[in-house]
This record gives sequence, structure tokens and C-alpha cells, in this order.
Amino acid sequence: MKMSKLNKLNLSLSKLGFGAMRLPHKDGAIDQEQVNSMVKYAFDNGINYFDTAYVYNKGGSEIALGIALKQLNREDFFVADKLPLWTANSAEYFDRVFNKSLERLQTDYIDFYLMHALDREVYENMLKYDAINWAIQKKKEGKIKYLGFSIHDDYDFLLEVLKQYDWDFAQIQFNYLDLEDNPGEKGYLELLKRDIPIIIMEPLKGGLLSDIPDNIAAPFRELDGSNVSYAFRWLAEKQGIVTVLSGMSNMQQLEQNIEVFKDIQPLSDEEHKAILKVEENIKSSQKVKCTGCAYCMPCPFGVEIPGIFKAWNTKSMNISSNWISGTDIDYESAQKCVECGQCMIHCPQHIQIPEMLQKLISEKS
Repeated sequence: MKMSKLNKLNLSLSKLGFGAMRLPHKDGAIDQEQVNSMVKYAFDNGINYFDTAYVYNKGGSEIALGIALKQLNREDFFVADKLPLWTANSAEYFDRVFNKSLERLQTDYIDFYLMHALDREVYENMLKYDAINWAIQKKKEGKIKYLGFSIHDDYDFLLEVLKQYDWDFAQIQFNYLDLEDNPGEKGYLELLKRDIPIIIMEPLKGGLLSDIPDNIAAPFRELDGSNVSYAFRWLAEKQGIVTVLSGMSNMQQLEQNIEVFKDIQPLSDEEHKAILKVEENIKSSQKVKCTGCAYCMPCPFGVEIPGIFKAWNTKSMNISSNWISGTDIDYESAQKCVECGQCMIHCPQHIQIPEMLQKLISEKS
């Protein structure tokens, strides 16, 4: 496994991180047996960074990861977890949430702790309830080792966040399709300039960059490379990016990703050109910038938002007769939307979800 040396923090992290947002399910619940096997396999193959959050799977992610990590010696791996500021209503809230995370994870401390999914609204809660000073106290107590943040907003907002604290690390959404926003390439370069270690989320944009049909990914096929490997290699060669998180849902995905990172090589000029062409092909066909994170769920009216948007994007990229998987759009579910707007409150991509659902419905008619 390729490793990153963080001189600033005096430690080494695996270049591939285990993201626990999209854990495997069986019979409607997280498949603990498979999670156990995946975590052990990941660790045995060099992965030492495991990422979860208080809200993932309504707490189920923390619980499942905590059980799986008991197979390992605590000092041999790093756990990342996150504070959901958007539901904060008092200073006491932080202790309650943090202690629950420790309980679920079956640990006494969290290595990498993040102010979760910062945008302008969440940021106001962070300031209002003095979350940073609360976290600094936890660092002094040894309960938090390193303090960072994840962000889903623009470059100017990133600069505002960076004024608040000398952050140990930062987590951003970045891939070859997300160069312009949230906070985009400018955000990446700003963090690099400040020597802040960078963790990457959504490297495959919720699976979109792995499930590209052949007609869109033709430049990759011509070079005999896989969609996933090019997306990962594009990130891994960049200075300052220490760990690339992948939310792997089964052992096959884990094995494939580990294989990419075993001896990951920089891209050639020809491969960079192929990525630019595939990026252009995707953008020309994509309908909505949904990553499938499901923060918008559950919809109180039963609209299956992520699935609908994934099928819409998939269908829009499909111009060949032999690539039809995942293109069945559930229009009946989409029509349940009453435009209440509740989903948009939590969408890190700031998608106008009701508006896009109406557009989808109008295309059918």
C-alpha cells in the first residue's frame, strides 16, 4: 500500500482510506460479517485510516465499524469521525454526540475529528456554540488527536473557515469532475499552499466515475485502463493529498481499489488528455450533480431522491444499446414530491432538488 508521510503531524497514513458511509447491507441492515471481513482485509493490505460519521446509517456505521475494528490493536490504525453541527442546539450537545460516538466505536479517543460538512449555515452553528474551543479542550484531554473539517462550499467560504483555527487537516470533495466548486481546484491549491494535509472524499463522485459507460469512457478504453484507476491516479499524484477515501460497499470493490494503490503510478501526458476528454463527455451529458450521499433522505413523502437522480444521469449518458443497467427512472416516486424543500437543507451539493425533479418529470411528458 502506498503511504503518505505527514511531517506536520509526524505520522503516516495509507494513501487509500476506508470510507464507512456506504457499507454493505443484507436484509435491510448493515452486513456486520462482511464489514468485519472487509476491515480485516483492508488492514492486512496496508489501510490504516478508517472514516465514519455520527450520522452515517443513523449511527449504524459507527457501530459496525467499532465492532469490526475490535479485531485490531487500537494503536495500529486511525479513526476519523465527524461532529454534525447542523443539529446543534446547545453547547452540551457536543459532549452528548461525541460521547455517543466513542460508545459506538468502542474507543476512548478519536484520532481525526472533523467539523462535518461545513457550509455557511452550518458554520453559523459552529460559531454560535463555540465548537472549536470545545474541540480544543477535547484535544487537551487526549480525546481528540487532530482537529479538522470537511467542506461542501465555495473557495471564498473556505478562506473564512481557515481564519478560525490552525487546522490539523482538511477534507474536501475533489475529483477530475469537481474542479470549479465545493471548493474546487482553487480550494485544493489554497490548502496545499498552507501546508494543511488534505483528505479526499467523493473521489469517484458517488460511483459516477466508476460506472461510466464505454461510449463516454472511450478514451480510457483506447488506453486499456479502468475508470476507477484513472480517477484514483489523478488524485494520488497530487502533492498534499495524503489519503483518498473510498466508500466501498463490498469485498470486490475493496480488492480492486487496493490493487490500484499497491503500486500507483503518475499519469502520462496521454492519460491526462484522456481524462480531460472523458470529463468533457460526462459534463455534456450529466443531468444533475448528485453524488448519492443520501443526506437528503429520508424524504417525508417517500421520494427516492438519490436513486432517481442516479438513474437520470445514467440514462442521459447511455447512447449504446448494450449498456442499460441502472437506467430505469422511478417517475412514480418522483411525482410524490410536494416541493417542501426539506431535502435541500442537508444537500452538500446545494442541488435545487424539487426543481430538478420537476424537470425530470417534464422530460418524460
